[in-house]
This record gives sequence, structure tokens and C-alpha cells, in this order.
Amino acid sequence: MRAFRYHALNRSLPSNNKNKQRISSSKRTIYSLQENLPYNKQTIACYKGINDSLWSQLEEGLISREKVLKTRFSLFLKEFQIDESGSKVEAMYREHLNQGHSTITHATELLDTLSGQGYKLYIGTNGVGNTQRKRLADSKLQGYFEDIFISEEIGYEKPNALFFQHILDTLNASHKEEFLMIGDRLSSDIKGALNIGMDCVWFDRKKSQPDSFAPQSTYTVSNLMEIAALLEG
Repeated sequence: MRAFRYHALNRSLPSNNKNKQRISSSKRTIYSLQENLPYNKQTIACYKGINDSLWSQLEEGLISREKVLKTRFSLFLKEFQIDESGSKVEAMYREHLNQGHSTITHATELLDTLSGQGYKLYIGTNGVGNTQRKRLADSKLQGYFEDIFISEEIGYEKPNALFFQHILDTLNASHKEEFLMIGDRLSSDIKGALNIGMDCVWFDRKKSQPDSFAPQSTYTVSNLMEIAALLEG
């Protein structure tokens, strides 16, 4: 089996070392706007709601990636009646995002285990190409992966089955059962894998309780090392 790895291992999340914890890029951006905007739970929740809504529309094929990136901060600033360019704030956010990374607990341990067992690992992401490549390089994880597939370069976003088909075609792979998609987003990673008939693992670190209409993954784990145990079984 070839493990088709998702980029979730390289999200901007706190590491085990409390002295190296990083605030998220969105929080740092709001800090930068603090002359006009208070930093509190309300502002963070507002941005998250707008951003999640736009990305969900992207995954449903209703809007373009450009629409997400060009409007999320414009809509956010409008909520607080701040006269600032959304594009300017987006650029500020992108700079923070490019500079920040932190690996999820057990990420390197899992990658060591899977690569040591001969699994071929790939990344499939809807993220911005330049940002994803820089963060992967900065995290020193790129050596574990055979290749990275980025939706803006492919022309299709997850969960579109054509995104996954492009990867299979590129790898000259005719047997989907040889692949396992691992992701942390039900609406793109898991739904996308199901759309093409590929087994998948939902990395649910928050131990969520999705509604009955949510995509049903083949497996669910809350700790990355559970994935190694699944493959051993």
C-alpha cells in the first residue's frame, strides 16, 4: 500500500515544547491591526467563520480560490467597519503564514515509521503553492515525501474526484486500493477520497462529533501513531 499523505502534519499548530509555541497566522495578523481592532475571541471567531465559509464554498465548487483570497479579509474588515485594504491585509497574513510552522505531535515519528516500512508518501493540498512548499521546507519534512500535488497547479480542488484522479494518473497507478488518504478535513480530504473510492483516515485530533450527514471515513484516529497501528493490522 502506498500512503497518500495529506499536508495536515505541517499545520501551524503548537508543538510539544511550550517555549516554542506559536500563535496562528490569523491571530498575528489581527495583532498587527490592533490599533483599529481589538484582539479577542470575538474577532478570532469572526475571521474563522468567514474563512471557513469561503473555503467550504470553494470545496463545493461555488467560488474560485482567487475569490477566497481576495475577499476573506475584506469581509472581515467590513464587519468591524475598518477602512483598510483587504488585499493589503491578505498580503500581511501570507507573510506571517510563510514564516510560521510547527509540526503536530508525533508527526515526525509517524513519518519515520511509515518511510522505514517502505511506504511511499505524497502530499495533496488545497493550500497556496508557494506557502505550502516553503513551510514544508522550513519544517525539514520534505525529504519524507515523493511528491506534492497542489490544487491550484492541478486545476481541481479537493474534494473533486479529478484532483485525486490526476495524482493517480501522474503516478501511473491503476489500483486505488493501494492508496490511503489521510486528512483532517471531512469536507475536502475525506469526501474527496470517498468520491473516487479510496480508503481514508480522518485525523480528528479534537475528537469531534460531526452530524450524521458528514462524510464517513474508513477509519478515524485522534493520535497520529494510531495510523501506524492501523497499517500494521
